Amino acid sequence: MRFYSEDSDRSWKTNILSTAIWMSLLTSFILSCIIYSFSSALGKTLLSSTNYSFLIRYTAFILFFDCICHVPFALLRLEEKPFQFMGIRFINVLITFGLNIYFVAFLKMGVEGIFKSNMITSAVTATILFAFTISKIKFKFSGSAARNLALFGLPFIPAGLATVTMEMLNRYIIEHLIGLEAVGIFSAGFKLGIFMLLVCTAFYYAWQPFFLKAGKRESSRLLFSRVLTYFVLVTLSFWVLLTAFIHEIINLKFGSFHLIGTEFQACEPLVPVILLGYVFYGINQVFLPGIYFEKKTQYLAYITIIAAIANVAANFILIPFLGILGSAFSSLFGYIVLASSTLIVSQRLFKVPYEFRRVILIFVLAMAIGVPSYVLQPHIIIRILIVIAFPVLLKIFGFFKKDEIKALKVLIPHKNRR
Repeated sequence: MRFYSEDSDRSWKTNILSTAIWMSLLTSFILSCIIYSFSSALGKTLLSSTNYSFLIRYTAFILFFDCICHVPFALLRLEEKPFQFMGIRFINVLITFGLNIYFVAFLKMGVEGIFKSNMITSAVTATILFAFTISKIKFKFSGSAARNLALFGLPFIPAGLATVTMEMLNRYIIEHLIGLEAVGIFSAGFKLGIFMLLVCTAFYYAWQPFFLKAGKRESSRLLFSRVLTYFVLVTLSFWVLLTAFIHEIINLKFGSFHLIGTEFQACEPLVPVILLGYVFYGINQVFLPGIYFEKKTQYLAYITIIAAIANVAANFILIPFLGILGSAFSSLFGYIVLASSTLIVSQRLFKVPYEFRRVILIFVLAMAIGVPSYVLQPHIIIRILIVIAFPVLLKIFGFFKKDEIKALKVLIPHKNRR
């Protein structure tokens, strides 16, 4: 995406796209063959038995198809085709859901049925995507383009491993310090964090191609600044809403089905902290343009590793005092370190005049009304009024600028305004 958006020349774009596709196919094929060939050894190492090596073989196929989908999906984002992008994603979910029911519920295949349905779904998704992009792929391969793509992309490997560490290592530390039951409660809390993660993921899908197209122009600096301000406004408004009603969400019940099992509902105090952590994860994404523009992705590896180390260290410090809540705060701390470090590096590469006074105001007001509404748990009507009060307080404290209010009024139909 970084190199494809660099030049408007059609032949250049075809060259970059074709090279990226062939690199993706080749590396995915080689690595999947290695996984398939060593399935017995991997099964014994990861699952403590060679009896499950067939699952590793399924995984090899799933990973192959999933990996070769990345470039076509990125192309749809760059070409601003959200309906095709979401349509294919939706088809993926429907096929997975349907095949899981068929293989597991009807054929009684158990966990093998889940792996099999994922393999088929991944293959179908890859077929659909390549049907959309096949006309744009040529039998071209540029050595210089491949080198640039590899140098830009390789730092994402240690960065990705560090991100997985931040997401998963907490569970192993909790098991070691507290016990396996606490791991289940902690995982349930992170499961509810998906509400904010979905917001951040949706934002990133749109943000990455947007800032790459906006480029290093002077006008981009002010634009990126406003993006941060309004991203924080939207996510913290969502945080206030979820925090105010998290007790009701956790106890949500559909007939005999609980959204969160009763044995895991002790995760409730963790959820506001985890949600706030994902807010900082999204803020980190806003700070990425400078690193992408200057092709300094090696910094992402350093930054993510530092954040992962901070997260792990905080776990060992906080868990003995706060229990599993300490691990939630450790994740929050890790994401704050991640966002802060990315900001420092990115500002040196492409300085943006972020509106930190307005951003801090949003944080202060969100914490001032969100924390008491959760801790005190007043009547639900009062909590509804608290949520409504958030934008009102922002207006009272002068958050909204006159030009922004004017722009909003233009969007409101005249009849409604009268």
